Amino acid sequence: MLSYNQAVKQDISITPLSPYRNRLVLALCAIAVGVLVAGFWNYHLVDGFGREFVAGQTIGDPESLAGSYSERGAGFGFVFAIIAGLAATFTACNCVAFAMLPGLACAAENAGSPRRLAIKAIGIFSFFVLLVCFAYGMYVGSLGPERVDAFNVRETRLFQAQVTFTLLGVVLLAWGAISFGFLDGMLRRLPPKMLHFAASPLAKAGVMGILVGLFAIGRPFPVFRNFLTYAAAAESPLYGGAVMALQGVGQILVMVLLFLLLIVPFTKRLTNWSARHPGRLEQFSAAMLVAGGAYFVFYWGIAFAYNVGNWGFKLNWYS
Repeated sequence: MLSYNQAVKQDISITPLSPYRNRLVLALCAIAVGVLVAGFWNYHLVDGFGREFVAGQTIGDPESLAGSYSERGAGFGFVFAIIAGLAATFTACNCVAFAMLPGLACAAENAGSPRRLAIKAIGIFSFFVLLVCFAYGMYVGSLGPERVDAFNVRETRLFQAQVTFTLLGVVLLAWGAISFGFLDGMLRRLPPKMLHFAASPLAKAGVMGILVGLFAIGRPFPVFRNFLTYAAAAESPLYGGAVMALQGVGQILVMVLLFLLLIVPFTKRLTNWSARHPGRLEQFSAAMLVAGGAYFVFYWGIAFAYNVGNWGFKLNWYS
């Protein structure tokens, strides 16, 4: 079994130089930030931006386009897919994807060619996002126009969102706790080979990709559901998978571009900074995972179930 120090060296938990109390305070602050953002989230603003600006200014009214497959054909579905993904970029069901950026940036800390490893990490991340989306799209394509209507009923899609994102939030919280080193006792009981694989930056990038790909399964965003109606009209699992994968490209496009613009050009500086401040980047990554998990659990789980969210609306701050 791995000792605590060996586990730390393999990036399973953060550096022991950071006292437990400091890590605990940072984790609690991250939870508070996640809950505050979720409580004051203005879904009218972000959903409206995606629907009226991103979709409305490019392809038109997505609701009227949803039932136009017989007129516009299969080709338009690929255009609809990329726009539906872009429109969902900053919605409550996708914004947590940006919390993955620090974790992907951790790949740049490794020896060898950090820039190449960082690019490889974002490539693996993107691959698994598209893989999950393709699999989900095959299911949607098999529904057909009649069954997809029942699938898109408001009550059904909100239930999907609550279950999916609450579970994803729990996973992110657990991952954050592991990254903070709170669960090292449990890690010592796992096989060393499994720990070594899980500690690999590229393995972490793959897991992040799977999690972000699963966002599509719970997404209740109306533009996305309009797109599902259009995709299902083809009655082809292969077509559904193809257009859903392209939707996944739109979903992560802004995030990937940010990574390439902000992280990749500075990987050597990031590596040097991290060497001078060991564990800081891992701490920030862990905090972002915890904040994202708290956001999901509060917004989609607690707030929906007990009507304790929407603080900005209840205070009449938003119209």
